[in-house]
Amino acid sequence: MQTVRLRSIQKPNQCEQLVDACVRGRTMVPHGAVRMTSLSELSIPLRRLARKDALGESSVWLAWTDAGAMWFVRGTTSLELSRERGRPVLQLRVYNEEGALDEALTCVQTPANNWERCA
Repeated sequence: MQTVRLRSIQKPNQCEQLVDACVRGRTMVPHGAVRMTSLSELSIPLRRLARKDALGESSVWLAWTDAGAMWFVRGTTSLELSRERGRPVLQLRVYNEEGALDEALTCVQTPANNWERCA
């Protein structure tokens, strides 16, 4: 994969779009979940995680709510793994409302623009 293209997917706006596409494509949140974009909408533990994340240039946080439940995902593009696979690769950490880690996973974008978990 071209280095210029790989570097572009590390930009926060592009990374955010990729993480959103991956989370929704893998149905990690319900279809009707509403995206939260403000720190004030998050629980206090999740605010702490979001602030920590602001330091990483190629790392973003996204959060959703639905029927009183909350999902928080920190995503980072992996330049090394993307180059190796020739496709965008994301490293995701999924947290619950209390800020506890529920799952850590790595996903690769398929040629059909779907997302699958890396083994």
